[in-house]
Amino acid sequence: MKILVTGGAGFIGSNVADAYLQAGHEVVIVDNLVTGNRRNINPKAIFYEMDICDESLSEVFAKEKPDMVNHHSAQICVPLSIENPLLDVINNVYGWVNVLQNCIRAGVKKVIYISSGGAIYGEAEEYPTSEKYNPKPLSIYAINKSVGEDYLYFYRHQYGLNYTVLRYANVYGPRQISQG
Repeated sequence: MKILVTGGAGFIGSNVADAYLQAGHEVVIVDNLVTGNRRNINPKAIFYEMDICDESLSEVFAKEKPDMVNHHSAQICVPLSIENPLLDVINNVYGWVNVLQNCIRAGVKKVIYISSGGAIYGEAEEYPTSEKYNPKPLSIYAINKSVGEDYLYFYRHQYGLNYTVLRYANVYGPRQISQG
């Protein structure tokens, strides 16, 4: 299977890309290297240095024809999302919709969306917090991650796009950066 990983030079995305390669999949990485690092990119992966907001992303989808997209690209800094909400909307909503539109055009079979485990729930009133718990985001970052999930719901009903949402919480490990 050919899998396109957005944010594949970042902390989590690069580890996911490596796991896909070890499992025998073809991997295409799209990353603008703002928070990602070129050293994190496995040489067996095909790499495109670009922003997911770029219109030319359509050329990557047309050329590579991925079967699946694993979306890790994001503006990840919660304080920055509050300081500069428009930047967060551009990266975490506009860029995401650009990825989704390209998925539809390219016939992608499945999307994995990386949301936020803690941020979208806000100050949850039940612990452990169920996936069915109604999100109550308390930051622009969290609002935009929740909106990203809403877009998936729409794209499934409008276009039949199959998806899975992962809500990571407190991830740590190799290639981690102190930002976020």
